[in-house]
Amino acid sequence: MMSFASLAERFPDLYPKIISIQNSYSLLVRKDYEAGLTEVCSPRNHNVGLLAYSPLCGGMLTAKYSKQSPDIEKTRLNLFPGFMSRYKDSQPERAVAAYEKIANKHQLTPAQLALSWCYHRNCVASTIIGATSITQLEENLQAFDVKLGEEVLEEIDDVYKEFVDSTKAYNKK
Repeated sequence: MMSFASLAERFPDLYPKIISIQNSYSLLVRKDYEAGLTEVCSPRNHNVGLLAYSPLCGGMLTAKYSKQSPDIEKTRLNLFPGFMSRYKDSQPERAVAAYEKIANKHQLTPAQLALSWCYHRNCVASTIIGATSITQLEENLQAFDVKLGEEVLEEIDDVYKEFVDSTKAYNKK
């Protein structure tokens, strides 16, 4: 990223300026971007916007998998074996449960908590969301108007410190 951005600055006729980067970014998956790209992409450096995808981690951060509803069999994680299997492990499940507890405490849905957090991060230029129903789409869009207070953000940070990128193999117990 740094090399290409530098080449684009040095040789603008040969290399286009990078405007955005598309990375997975969510309450469960954030360390790679925050530790490796935030500084490079910041406005004071190369000013590259983050297009955050999978902010709900395939629906994991909606807590629908922890509820075991009858419709659970029709979800992507269950219809396609191996698809996003990194979320079906004890560490991500425990992290999701902790985030769900925060959402409930503050009268939010888990999806509102996860999306509002992502939507309002300074490093996020836009968020790529997916919905399989109008109800889901409405909730996803309405979450943009939810502003998380300092207490909620501190509680999120506490969970993150306990479960730093819980989907990574090196972090499993």
